[in-house]
Amino acid sequence: MLSCRAPLAVMVLPALALLWACDGSSTSVLERENLFRLEIGRLEDQLDLFAIDGVLPPEKNRVVMRDGLFFVSNGVSNKIMVFNSYGDLLSLYYRPDANPEPVSLAIVDDADGAESTRFAVPYPFRRTGEIAVDRNKSIAIVDRLSIERTVDDTELGVRLDNVVLRFDDNGRFIDYLGQEGVGGTPFPVIDAMRYNAFDELTVVCTTTRSRIVYVYTAEGDLMYRAEIRFDRLPVPAPDSDDVAVLDEVVPGYDRREVFLKVSYFRPSIDDQTGKQYGIYFDHARIYWINLDTGLYEGYVTIPDANDAQYELLGVARNDQMFLAARTEEGATELVILNAEGRVVRRRTLDIDEIDLVQRQLHLDASGILSAMLVYSDRVELSWWRTDRLLQRGIGFDRNQ
Repeated sequence: MLSCRAPLAVMVLPALALLWACDGSSTSVLERENLFRLEIGRLEDQLDLFAIDGVLPPEKNRVVMRDGLFFVSNGVSNKIMVFNSYGDLLSLYYRPDANPEPVSLAIVDDADGAESTRFAVPYPFRRTGEIAVDRNKSIAIVDRLSIERTVDDTELGVRLDNVVLRFDDNGRFIDYLGQEGVGGTPFPVIDAMRYNAFDELTVVCTTTRSRIVYVYTAEGDLMYRAEIRFDRLPVPAPDSDDVAVLDEVVPGYDRREVFLKVSYFRPSIDDQTGKQYGIYFDHARIYWINLDTGLYEGYVTIPDANDAQYELLGVARNDQMFLAARTEEGATELVILNAEGRVVRRRTLDIDEIDLVQRQLHLDASGILSAMLVYSDRVELSWWRTDRLLQRGIGFDRNQ
């Protein structure tokens, strides 16, 4: 198990940073396939997302696509809706006192599970957050504990109030995970979760000084704990005066690893006085850490985005890294990098920005990029078949 006190070793491969190059293709528009729509509302197949005085509620809404099924969590109403790719509601996990009773699904006891494929499970969620789905379609969902069950961690300087609830594919509540595993101490704020190819769950938390990564077996046993300190991030050179900022930590899929997007800023120096008057963005890299060894195994330099900074959306099979950035024209540019730092594909995503109030993107292991686009009067569930852009892309065919 990795120590939370010892720094992770750094073993980088500098040559990788020099190998990326554009694939030579133009930045063509990648068409989006609109699958189905949801209405804004409080019914079992609607998204509760009403703005108050023009401001959206702070609760999280998330979407995960797995094998053609869409798992949509709605933080305001504390519910999870499961749809097929045609928009049929298959199952619902919901807090009864925050939602009307479902009329199209059979309500089941979460202890017994469902006997049919269309069911609703009442559960006393408090404040749902990130969501992950394994190969068996079991659901892991972040929830917040009541104030009397929280713990203050004076060393990390945070309140521990997040747990991971687990349900099987028939709606049965399995258990909850804390830091040590099943029934453990609550987590700090969880901002990412993902199942890998072995159905092991990676949980990424944020504290005032670090990001903490936990990995659990399918049975819920803790395998690894790694703390990535903000003050111990890798720098371009030992004598570098660059300021390193950790932007994202994204779980991998093929192996037990995490990917870090780190941005580097340089001091701005006045030519006449020689004094520093600010900092400017210089470049960004993606590093990956092997959690079996605790070592940084390599990095790639992110290509220039014409003064825009790329967001690391996720990592597909074969360590294909998906990044997106907003262009000056308001479009969204997608770049796919491989582990050698080469640009595999570069495309512009087809997104209607008119009246768009919120968007959630999800990358599955095969390389399909899905979206939940929230507009003022509707919610669109879509995907881009980005898996077809990969050299060895393997994707789900909804017509199979």
